[in-house]
Amino acid sequence: MTTLSLTPGKARLADWRHVIDGATVALTDTGAIAGAQAIVDDIVAAGTVTYGVNTGFGKLASVRIADSDLATLQRNLILSHAVGTGPALPDEVVALILAMKAASLARGASGVRPVVV
Repeated sequence: MTTLSLTPGKARLADWRHVIDGATVALTDTGAIAGAQAIVDDIVAAGTVTYGVNTGFGKLASVRIADSDLATLQRNLILSHAVGTGPALPDEVVALILAMKAASLARGASGVRPVVV
């Protein structure tokens, strides 16, 4: 099996075609993930009120979430988006979606932990 090295933010259409064809993905630069996570850690440690980190979402954006409930907040966010309808997608499409999501998260704009990517 071929391994495709992707640089976050620099993938080309041809790269994604290789994933569809069965290549596995290795990210060449994951430093931005750790940097963004450190920012989130600093926000939580300082108690700085920050949308989506320690507040609710949408109409609940002004509601501060207690530090003891932050893990539940993030879990509930994932669960609220974890739904689908229709037939299951083909394996190669799922692989492509996951590779694209990993490459997107690896750009470091989300604050996600490196273990997630």
